[in-house]
Amino acid sequence: MAHAQYETRTRTVEETVVVLELTEDEADELRDVLGESDGTPTRVRILAALQKPEPSKAEEPASTFEYGGVVYDLTATYRDDEGDAWRFTGETHSDGSPKLHCAGSYRTEIGDVLAAFGPLTKVPAP
Repeated sequence: MAHAQYETRTRTVEETVVVLELTEDEADELRDVLGESDGTPTRVRILAALQKPEPSKAEEPASTFEYGGVVYDLTATYRDDEGDAWRFTGETHSDGSPKLHCAGSYRTEIGDVLAAFGPLTKVPAP
């Protein structure tokens, strides 16, 4: 008889990254140098990063999140179909979706909350 046992394992990977801070003039010069390159995959990725810089992580977090066609106010409290109150934690899942907590103890991502306890109804501000 076949037998299977499922386990969850956590793996930690350490990697070194380099953060390069450039003035706009320096970035223009680097773009010129990379644009003349032979187009190796690494150089193409660097050039792409210089073309479309990502917003700084220090920026204000979004105050809304759209899920399933519904826009949620991340600063509001919501009630589920059982009447329990949920608030966004400020944390996000690895896919970027926000996490919520109920009564300060149960924390999970928005999709799980909606699947188990949805729909969520926004509680009017006092």
